Amino acid sequence: STTVSRVIDHSGYVKEDTRKKILEVIHETGYVPNEVARSLSARESSSIAVLVPDITNEFFSALIRGIASVAELEGYRLILSDTAENMEKEHNALSEVERQYLAGIIIAPVSEQDEESYRRLADLEKKNISVVLADRDVYGAELDGVFVDNVKGTYEGIQALIREGHKRIAIIAGPDTSLPGRDRLLGYKKALKDAGIEIREEYIAFGDFQIDKAYERTKELLALKEAPTAIFTSNNKTTLGALKYFTEKHIKIGRDISILGFDQIDTLKLIDYPLSTVERDAELQGKETMRVLISKLRNKGMESEKKRILVPYSVILRGSESCEGV
Repeated sequence: STTVSRVIDHSGYVKEDTRKKILEVIHETGYVPNEVARSLSARESSSIAVLVPDITNEFFSALIRGIASVAELEGYRLILSDTAENMEKEHNALSEVERQYLAGIIIAPVSEQDEESYRRLADLEKKNISVVLADRDVYGAELDGVFVDNVKGTYEGIQALIREGHKRIAIIAGPDTSLPGRDRLLGYKKALKDAGIEIREEYIAFGDFQIDKAYERTKELLALKEAPTAIFTSNNKTTLGALKYFTEKHIKIGRDISILGFDQIDTLKLIDYPLSTVERDAELQGKETMRVLISKLRNKGMESEKKRILVPYSVILRGSESCEGV
């Protein structure tokens, strides 16, 4: 991606925290820039393209670490591309993949409903380039993948809030074009319905899995005449956006508001911040994804059922799910 190129080439402006995160991942994974990849000879078909939608999100950083650890053991080289939650960037990255001599591709697609990416991924498989989906699905695609049960995970997270006595529970959902975004919203609605709690449209705020929009959505939710007593945040960056707003406005978690998020934030764990989350082992998910790809590469030409693996999750309660005002 352009951002990653800027960091490598020391050209153009990149936010310092983004630069640090990219350099960290490059260091940890032995990232090969596309310029280098283009020069790889056709003999070296041990290269794997890894496309993720946000390299600065610690879930994807950990996922890449898991992929890289297995790839290194098995002698595969990774070519990493950050598609920045942008479909056009994803299409450009896939064009690069098509031009290169690669063994396979691991991709967390930007949108589940993007027909262009679906067509290209199906074409790659036809050209004998193995494709494995990581965490996000593609509608109608018969592709191998490693996921988490977003519906059940969210359902159990909302149940935990309900057990604390919350009835006014809001969600900052992800984009409805992404399967995790839609499935987490589905889990939220199902948990409320099963508990006999009214689903209120004003409590459903759509974010984009990024900090800034989550900050705005938190502000809007808490400005409602009947504000929610709890907010479920649909990914770690959404959680950070909500926490940023709480901190700025001196809103105290556990006293004024409750929060429970999908995916842990390791930095907050380091400082013993009492954030309740639906957690899964992202590094393990990366390892499983790479293992599925290696299995495909070793069994090329042999028909086998598509692997659709779910990694385990758990709801960890640390106190942010409770609130004095309930």
